[in-house]
Amino acid sequence: MTLTGCAPTGKDLFTQAQTVNATAKHAVAELQLYLFDGEWDVDTYGEIPESCGADGYRFKFSRSKVGSKNDPWRLPQGTVDAQAEDITAWLEEHGWTGIVFRSYTGGVTDVTITTRKPDAHIDDLLITISPGKNLDAITLDATTTCEPGNAYGLRQLMFPNGYEGATTPQSEHPTAEPFFGMAPDSPTPGPRPDPITYPTPTDTPTPNP
Repeated sequence: MTLTGCAPTGKDLFTQAQTVNATAKHAVAELQLYLFDGEWDVDTYGEIPESCGADGYRFKFSRSKVGSKNDPWRLPQGTVDAQAEDITAWLEEHGWTGIVFRSYTGGVTDVTITTRKPDAHIDDLLITISPGKNLDAITLDATTTCEPGNAYGLRQLMFPNGYEGATTPQSEHPTAEPFFGMAPDSPTPGPRPDPITYPTPTDTPTPNP
C-alpha cells in the first residue's frame, strides 16, 4: 500500500494508532464471541507497531482456542467444512469481504478462511480450524491496514522507557478492554482508550447437520 499526504506525529500519531488498534481488535473480538464466549489464548497481543509501505505502521495479533482434557471446549458437531461454512456466513452478514475458504488434500484436516474488513482497519484475517480426535483448535491471525505514520516514532511514544516484553496477558476474554502502550498498571505517554461497549450477542451458531 502506498501512503500519501502528511503523516501524523506526536500525540496525533499516538491517538490515531490507538484507535486503529482498538477498532481492529474489537472487530475480531466480535467473531471470537460468536465462536466461544470465554477466555482465549493470546498468542501475539498486537501492541508492537511494525513498519509497512513507504513510511507507515501496522499491527499484527493472534488469538486461539484449544479444547483439551483440561478445557473441554470443542468445535460444534458436524464436519469441519460445515463449521467453516457457518463462519463464512457470519462473516458475510457482518461486513467482511474477500472471503476465501480453503481445504486441503493429502490427509490434512485443517481448513482455512481468509478475509478482510478495511473499515475496521483489518487488512487480512486468517482463520485456521484444526479438528482432532483428542482436541480441536481455532486460530485467528490478524494484520491491520497500513496506516500513515513512522513505526519507530510510534514505538518510542508507546514505550518511552523501552519495551521489556512479558507485559501481555496469556489469555483474555473478547470483551476485555485492549490496552495500548505500557503495561496496564503503568502510566502511558498518551490518553487511555475509551472502554469499548459490546452489544449483547444475538447471534447463535447454526447447528451443524
